[in-house]
Amino acid sequence: MNNPNPPVNIHQAYHAHVYFEQETLHQATCLCEQAGERFGLKIGRVHQKLVGPHPKWSCQISFSDTDFDEFIPWLDENRKQLTVLVHALTGHDLKDHTEYAYWLGESVALDLSCFSGPA
Repeated sequence: MNNPNPPVNIHQAYHAHVYFEQETLHQATCLCEQAGERFGLKIGRVHQKLVGPHPKWSCQISFSDTDFDEFIPWLDENRKQLTVLVHALTGHDLKDHTEYAYWLGESVALDLSCFSGPA
């Protein structure tokens, strides 16, 4: 993993969001299916629309700290050019998507406005 800020396993639960476009839809779908089969992980819908703070189409993979050390290197090795956001699930959405967020591949700006509460 050649990442200056690699994901760190310090929480109990995580999401990985695999980002893709129309041209990489098949690749992303296969990657997520393989992750589910190989590691027994819960795979979310393959969203061909923007969801939550995500600025690209995405598919969510849920995993725990016990999966982390095997899953993350595998995901990084098999994602090819796809970008993946890895973040903790602590119950604090803003922190999870900022302080506890890591990138495999190029980072992209998230739309964090969905996490702001009433003024």
